[in-house]
Amino acid sequence: MGKTREARPDNVHRRIGRLTAGDRLDLTEGQYEKPIILSALAGTESEPIVIRGPDAILGPRVSFEEYKETGNKLAAAQEAGGRFPGLYYLADNGMLVLKNCQWITIEKLHFEGCWPTAIYLENCQYITLRGLRISGGTFAIGATGTNTRHILVEDCDWVQDISGNGWEICDAIRAKRPIDGELEGKPSKLWREVDWIQVHGERPETGKSVDIKNDARAYDGDFFRAWSIAGYVVIKNNIIVDAFNGIHFFNQVAESIVDSCSRNVLIEGNWFIRIRDNAIEPEHFAWNWTIRHNMIVDCYIPFSLQMARSGYFYVYGNLGWNLRKPGPVADTHTRGQFFKFPSQHIANGPHYFFNNSWVLRAPIAKKMRFSNFLHLNNAVDYVDADPSATAPFGKDFSDPAPYGASAAKTLKFEEAHFTRLWPFLGIEFDGDVIHHPLVPDQIRSAGYPLGIAVSGSSPGFVDQTPGRPEGLKTFAKHPAVDLTVLLPDGTSEAAIDRTRHQAGAWQDDGLIEIAEPVFWLYWPGRKEKQREVS
Repeated sequence: MGKTREARPDNVHRRIGRLTAGDRLDLTEGQYEKPIILSALAGTESEPIVIRGPDAILGPRVSFEEYKETGNKLAAAQEAGGRFPGLYYLADNGMLVLKNCQWITIEKLHFEGCWPTAIYLENCQYITLRGLRISGGTFAIGATGTNTRHILVEDCDWVQDISGNGWEICDAIRAKRPIDGELEGKPSKLWREVDWIQVHGERPETGKSVDIKNDARAYDGDFFRAWSIAGYVVIKNNIIVDAFNGIHFFNQVAESIVDSCSRNVLIEGNWFIRIRDNAIEPEHFAWNWTIRHNMIVDCYIPFSLQMARSGYFYVYGNLGWNLRKPGPVADTHTRGQFFKFPSQHIANGPHYFFNNSWVLRAPIAKKMRFSNFLHLNNAVDYVDADPSATAPFGKDFSDPAPYGASAAKTLKFEEAHFTRLWPFLGIEFDGDVIHHPLVPDQIRSAGYPLGIAVSGSSPGFVDQTPGRPEGLKTFAKHPAVDLTVLLPDGTSEAAIDRTRHQAGAWQDDGLIEIAEPVFWLYWPGRKEKQREVS
């Protein structure tokens, strides 16, 4: 059994270096302005090192306004060197940095004004981040290193832009109160006033260089950003409000080891609220992801799936409301879409999006293509049924495809149209209830082979008020189609039985569930009762 010690701002750095397995370090009340570095510290599974401090505030408390021009200058420096104008290359400049550490638990800490990064992990294993409260910052949590794995992030809250009532929303959710009143309250400047291009635009597309005075490049970050880490990441029960992005994984390692990264990820029970770009975004290559039981409220693109190769995605039981339009009047990135796809994609396994419930005002997919994509038993209602704006497959869905065209011409056509090559690519939509006047007849007539069980009727949600999960239960039961999912080890599992299940996320006994991912079921150090859903 280790020792419990206290640390103050004036001695925390000395105390950190003395920690050994089983020790607990309590940060006393105060402001900790200097970065804290944990290097080569190791607990054990039975005796992790714990660092906590409910009354401690970490960070210099720099506001976005104070950091704005600095962030823009740093982005401009990247642009001048021929790179994308962002602060990504500086993410290791964190307030709390863990390098080559194992079995560390960080809990009950407050981070304020840490630009660009609050927490940074490099080549770490068995790290738990729990109950953290993070205000501001480009990145709440950054992780890098091909040996970084077994990262658990739970019960953390991040409000990137604190100019609105984001913290009121977080507090209401933690108190288990409805948030519809807070959602009608003051939005952040990032949500309402900042143009998307000021955060993420680049000169080849916009013709404009970074504007040092007016851009907002410091917002171009994420709640959890991973750069080519092994995987084994669980992100659960967190709240992300008024941010540019939510969860974002890159996988840019050498081809010989690319299959070893961005693998085994569970994202569950999180709230994503007023997200200006993407809620969940695996890039390049990723495998064996489960995304379930999340709540997504007003997000430009909930799922950005621009991967070159991927497989074994299980996305189910999620709830979403997309009713409010972000950005200033001139902003061209406000309508969004539900899925963002790449121009070309190779599937190493299936991607199942089933039994989710959404209230939308944007297309499901506007353009490009994806492979081995099964969209089944989802319940979707549109609040704005103007076909020119909300057509499920984009406003130009009925344009004639270049029949018999070369592959190059087909890909060119798909730059502005969602692919029609469903049988070839393995795309399937069936058992969905999509309340839109174009579904199903006009969509089928345009060459999209919707399954025979797709319905254009209303799901009949009990209450579409944003942020009320049980409101997306339905008055009537809509029949589901059977689904057996293929697992990465070659085995299969019966996920949906049409005699017991219905379309949409909610079932008679709660949100739809299937068996736990095995990597989470046998997570090292997991103390809670193991339960496998049959």
